Amino acid sequence: MDSSTREILTLFALWLFALVRFVGFFVQAPIWGSHHFDKKVLVAAAAAMTIIVFPELPVPEYFDFNVFPFMLMLVTQLVVGIVIGFASFMIMAAAQFGGELLDTQMGLSVAASFDPASGSSVNMMRRMKFYLAMIIYLCLDGHHFLIRAMFKSFELVPVTGCNFSRDLITQLVKMTGQIFYLGIQIAAPSLAALFITQIGLGLLARVAPQMNVFMLSFPLNIAVGLTLICASLYILIKTYQIFFMMDNEWVMNTVKVMVPK
Repeated sequence: MDSSTREILTLFALWLFALVRFVGFFVQAPIWGSHHFDKKVLVAAAAAMTIIVFPELPVPEYFDFNVFPFMLMLVTQLVVGIVIGFASFMIMAAAQFGGELLDTQMGLSVAASFDPASGSSVNMMRRMKFYLAMIIYLCLDGHHFLIRAMFKSFELVPVTGCNFSRDLITQLVKMTGQIFYLGIQIAAPSLAALFITQIGLGLLARVAPQMNVFMLSFPLNIAVGLTLICASLYILIKTYQIFFMMDNEWVMNTVKVMVPK
């Protein structure tokens, strides 16, 4: 293989590695990874982002074009993109978990309908919390921050190397654990009110056994839950803002953990 052919193949491989990283990112990232976008649109967006970032990528002196090392590098770049997208999706997952808790406590678990964002049947409060988080995320310009974080990742984590260490696994495990902690915080006001309501209904059932407290609990739980959701909406929006700022730090920390030593 002469020098000119190797140079052309090196540039193509560099572009392909960057494209695969963007594809992995778009598969998992919030907004971008939802089913609202057709897969062809996502591939086209990944190709466009790759063309934009390609002139700034450092050209390595040597690529191993053997099949196994080359495929291993492709898979590595795909995993890097997925990890960055996964780190950026934590708050959206927490919002869905909080909504799922409310659906269970309010008795709305059976009222599931098709959700185009996930491509499956989703309960009502889970959808509401998710779409509210999505709107706030867009208002905070979070989707543009993710694009800048991806461009920054090419400066810190080159396409020719990556560090998948124990620190990265620890970081991902901690972020995954935060889903449940933050989800409970998101649903806390309504959950507390519903818990008090259940205690009151239990006392009422003991005081007046002739009342059908079980049938009374269905509309009462829904009324109390919706009232508290509306009353705490301003606090919830502020909470989402704090969580998304926290998530931005998680994304950058995840990128820094993957920097090769």
